[in-house]
Formats: sequence, structure tokens, C-alpha cells
Amino acid sequence: MDKVSPIIPADPEATASAGTSRRRFLLAMAVTAAAAKLTLPVAYAAAPVGVKLTQHDRDDLKRIADYFNQVRSMKGRFLQVGPDGSAAEGDIYLQRPGRFRFEFDPPVPMLIVSDGAYIIMDDRELKSVERIPLAATPLDLLVRDVVTFDDSIGISKLERGAAILRVTLFEPSRPKDGSLTLVFGDKPLEFAGWTVTDAVGKVTAITLSKIDFNPELSTRLFTYGDGRTQAERELMRRR
Repeated sequence: MDKVSPIIPADPEATASAGTSRRRFLLAMAVTAAAAKLTLPVAYAAAPVGVKLTQHDRDDLKRIADYFNQVRSMKGRFLQVGPDGSAAEGDIYLQRPGRFRFEFDPPVPMLIVSDGAYIIMDDRELKSVERIPLAATPLDLLVRDVVTFDDSIGISKLERGAAILRVTLFEPSRPKDGSLTLVFGDKPLEFAGWTVTDAVGKVTAITLSKIDFNPELSTRLFTYGDGRTQAERELMRRR
């Protein structure tokens, strides 16, 4: 049986009230709004700059760090909205430190896997595979072993709305690499998704749903491929 963190039920939609369903809809909209707000024309994309934090900010950041540090793994569904407005869905698996897997639903022929060192992007339609060091991307900030908001992480913005909390992070040593905005529902704190702004200002938004926290996950999920052993792949090819 999957181990589930008490932070959020394994399948909250199964028992959700109308109010909870509305809350989840608003959280999804908040992720999309964050993406739209952060999108800048390439000519005006600028490196993020750290802001001076208030005590209120530091208290909220501690709540976020405590929240994430209870989560060692998760699985669920994602909706991705790209810089051009295109949308795709699929399954997400994450295991800290450093590992995640995005399996896109057909007809999108993409698989994205991080093995802890590299992000491997496999476009099966183009038959191309690209490898990028995880540390060179904003997603590295999300999957570190221990989340702390000290001098090792830059904070360029912390925004609060009606039951919404957003914090924008960047790597201080490489501010031009882009930034990561984490989006939460608040009171109670609930992770809704994130947006990634790349080095030229293009934004990709990820909205999460049906999340199971702290399940047991096979290490094969985070090895480049389809999560099967070589023998299993050979059997599939023969069918």
C-alpha cells in the first residue's frame, strides 16, 4: 500500500466537496496566471534580482520549507502549458533528491527523466535525445535533498493573494539561467504547481492534480527509458 503524507489525502477528489473542487480550480488558474504574468518578450527578459525579506516573508518561507521537507516522493497527474499556449497532460513521478519523470499522454511523443544528474528529454517523433545538467536548470531548486531558503537560493518575489501564495526562486550564482515560481494554495498550505522561466524569458507552467505524497517508487522510473528492464522491452518489441 502506498504511504501517504498527512499533508494531502491520496485522492482528495474522491471526497471533495463543491468548495474543495472550486479551490482546486482556482489553484490551477493561479498557476496559469503566474505563467502569464511572468512571460516577457525575449528582448526584455532580465535576470532576477533578490528582494529584501520581511519577517512575514521569512515565516512563510519556513512554512514552505517545512512542507517540502516532509515530502520525499510523489506521483500524480500534470497539465503543462507551454510558452506558445500549447497544452499536454501526463503522469508525474518525483523522488528527492534530484529525480523526476514526466510521461506525456498520447499523442505527445515525449518523455522527460531526471536521474539526479541530468535531465534527459526524449522526443520519440523526432528520434532525438537531449541531455541537460540538472544543476543548470531552475528545476534543481525544487528537487534538492533539503529545501532551505538561505543564501544558496535567491528569492526575487513573494506574492500573496486570496488563499494563494507564490514565491519566485533563482540560483544566485547563475541568475541568467532563469527562475522557478512555486504556486501554493494557502490556509492550509497546498502545493498547486510551478512555472519555469528560461534564460530568454519563455514560461512553461505545470499544474498538479491527484497527487499522492510519499509513495514507494521504483528506481527504474528515474533511469532513462520507459521504466522497464531491458528484458521487458525486448518482450514488448516481439509482440
